[in-house]
Amino acid sequence: MTTVSILTVSYNVRQYVAHAIDAILKSDMEEMEIIVVDNNSYDNTVAYLQDRYNHLHQIEIIENTDNVGFGKAVNQAAAVAKGDYYLILNPDTIIQEETISTLQDYLDDYPDVGMIGPKILNADGSLQLACKRSFPTASVSLPKLLGLSRLFPNSRWAGKYNLTYLDPDAVHAVDAISGSCMFIRSALFHELNGFDERFFMFGEDLDLCFRIWKNNYEIHYVPRTQIVHYQGESVKSAPFDSINAFYNAMILFADKHFSSGSGWLMKLAIRCGIFVRKLLSMIGEKRSQILSFTLDGFVVFLAFMVAIPLRFSHFEPITISKGLVPTIYIFFWIGVGSLFQLYSRYILSYSRAIIASITGFFLAVAFTYFFKQYAFSRLVIITATAIITVLIPGWRVFVHFLMSRGYLRPVKEQHPILFTRKTLIIGADEEGIHIAENILKRFDTGLDVVGFIDHQLPTDEDDLPVGFRGRLADLRDIVMTYRIRELIFSTTAFTNKEILLLMDETKDLRLTYRMVPRQQEILLGKASIENIGDFSFVNIEYTLFYRLHRITKRAFDMVISGMMLTLFSPFLVVLFGFGKGRKKQFWGAEGTIFEATIFDVKGGFLKELPLFIGVLFGNLSLVGSSMVDTSDPDPHLICQPGLTGLERIRSVKFKPEDRQILDHYYVQNQSFTMDLEIIMKTVFSS
Repeated sequence: MTTVSILTVSYNVRQYVAHAIDAILKSDMEEMEIIVVDNNSYDNTVAYLQDRYNHLHQIEIIENTDNVGFGKAVNQAAAVAKGDYYLILNPDTIIQEETISTLQDYLDDYPDVGMIGPKILNADGSLQLACKRSFPTASVSLPKLLGLSRLFPNSRWAGKYNLTYLDPDAVHAVDAISGSCMFIRSALFHELNGFDERFFMFGEDLDLCFRIWKNNYEIHYVPRTQIVHYQGESVKSAPFDSINAFYNAMILFADKHFSSGSGWLMKLAIRCGIFVRKLLSMIGEKRSQILSFTLDGFVVFLAFMVAIPLRFSHFEPITISKGLVPTIYIFFWIGVGSLFQLYSRYILSYSRAIIASITGFFLAVAFTYFFKQYAFSRLVIITATAIITVLIPGWRVFVHFLMSRGYLRPVKEQHPILFTRKTLIIGADEEGIHIAENILKRFDTGLDVVGFIDHQLPTDEDDLPVGFRGRLADLRDIVMTYRIRELIFSTTAFTNKEILLLMDETKDLRLTYRMVPRQQEILLGKASIENIGDFSFVNIEYTLFYRLHRITKRAFDMVISGMMLTLFSPFLVVLFGFGKGRKKQFWGAEGTIFEATIFDVKGGFLKELPLFIGVLFGNLSLVGSSMVDTSDPDPHLICQPGLTGLERIRSVKFKPEDRQILDHYYVQNQSFTMDLEIIMKTVFSS
């Protein structure tokens, strides 16, 4: 006989729901069934799940032809469920092995309790406040809407909405629990006729909780077990305004359960909340643009305030021009930045900021040529431009640095090579090694794998692609020593309970936690899915081979190599004079061979200094494939070898087949920014 039926609804979250099912299948419960209702997903969820779990009889998948909403879909599952208990579970959750049995035992011990919910963690290990809350009356909602609940979370009045004044590790009777994980007696669910299907996506859980209390049953928050909830994954792809949907559900809840007087007050508070939320949302969406626009304008202003006193006393250009200097120049640089999309698509692109700053200089020079009344001093223009060219890209570089250290939330731009988030793989088993090897081949994840951590030192430590950093018991010290920002768990090396407990214990470290679902090459993390699998080389455009990219790359090589050879010419003359030069042959692109000179001295830089001659004459590039001696087999390079490259910035010994993957990645993504980042990364790490 089936004891527990797990009811879940999916909508375009196939990786999450598969991971949730895998966690359920690890449960210590034997008599259970899993019913998945798919609300017409367009990401091929049904076929994916059928192929993945077609051998398991306890999993049933119901496919809807329309998105009928959460409540109605759960009712569909309940109509065919056979269990004495229902676990209503969101697809973007991960439960512990004993979660189901713990919840069942609790309801068996307390017959007056109708429904319970566990402790719920966010993806960063913090407590998800919605796992225990009060009904949203006007007096409860007002402190929440005014933001007082954040300022005074321990106050019984201000913190009543999410009951933040209660001990999160103690059992409590509460008004409501989160709809992401609700454990209820099946008889009670059917006695109440299930969810009210008028609630499409939000509010149905509150409504059910209200009716349970009305029928003289209690609802308890039971933190004896805990789950992780990647909140809001289904909402991302929902074709409607989720904010409006939430507040409309609250209005429906007020109309249904409160008197006309209190309902009117609550609806007024809700409508005020809608207005405030939308206003804050609009400001939040434009916040990055506003800040970048303001910072760049301030930089230009500051640059002229520093430069003008070098030539004039009492800021004469400003007074004579009645403030048009430096205002007109601020508009020049801001306008050029807008053309380079620095205030829209590429807010944190420091390479575009450099080019925009230099372009602004030429426009300013041209402007002063035609409007001589503003041409106060070339010294002022040149000095101001130098400051602008340093500071406008500079603050963007600093922001990337802060994001890599976890002080600022990462933005969804292409991950820079220069600034990466230091990462530990938790679990040195076969799956952990596979995860590390895949990430090491990828330079678009923004992750820098520092090493492994496990319970014990592995017997085959030399086979690990990166070093073993220590035992799990020393995790805190290791995180501090290596400045770790992310942990990636091998789900075969650790149980879900161990993973969740570790997240809960280290939530104060403000780390990002990720997992890899069984037999998948993706990272599941906070509001994100990242592919870490191998590359597909079908229908790929190689940007390096575009004529413009080749011309700019060659010009950059010639300029930098010429400068380096001029600057270090005394060393070259001396070392060549003492006969330190030694010729070697290397593999070039497409099976060609070229000869280059290196110095037979200690020290990497001096040893490779004559290679800049090869760069100047086109045999080498500053950035490219690895330099492979002809004593080794032909590596079949598809691009020119470089003094540095992707392989050199990772302290890992790559295999020949991995080297080809790096070459393919480089020629697909090569740009001035990437080359600059690789050079800087090489210099900083050497």
